[in-house]
Amino acid sequence: MNWISNWIQGIIIAVIIGTIIEMLLPEGNCKKYVKVVIGVYILFSIVSPVITKVTGSEFRVSDIYDINSYIEASTKSTQDYAEINKENQIKQIYETNLKKDMKQKIEEKGYKVKSIFLELANDEQYTLKKINISLSLKEQNTEENDVKIVNEIQISVADNNENQTDDVKISYKEQENLKTYLSSVYNLDKKDININ
Repeated sequence: MNWISNWIQGIIIAVIIGTIIEMLLPEGNCKKYVKVVIGVYILFSIVSPVITKVTGSEFRVSDIYDINSYIEASTKSTQDYAEINKENQIKQIYETNLKKDMKQKIEEKGYKVKSIFLELANDEQYTLKKINISLSLKEQNTEENDVKIVNEIQISVADNNENQTDDVKISYKEQENLKTYLSSVYNLDKKDININ
């Protein structure tokens, strides 16, 4: 019985304090927010003793603060992950577009691009550090109306299983000319451009 009387006294004190604070407040926009806070205070004073009696352990406001700190840490971790993920996506998009641009410029020069590997710095501008390009000469396209002259064909069978490619390798001079061109376009030192 003592517990119920203490509980009712706590509720009455909470209502009296809430009423006094509400009477002292001037009219305005913040009055409705203060009423919400007072309502939460009264609700807490009603529910807290019941929870304490049912669970046998005391309900403390500090427990709520611990939960809030956990939620804040979790939110910050999620935001950091999202930021890193966003930066990686930006870098991948930039690298893909740079490869497409590079492939187009090289093919305009008459070469066939097999693969392009770019090494980018992890700074804000994603500075281009190194280029590795594998390419060959394009085959000359002939019109369909042209008649090709067929020369004598000799077929030889080799005992070794080496892969033979039909691609024509480019000369050292052509490689140097292409390196000079790429160096000027992408503002990169020629020694950082590797062409195979």
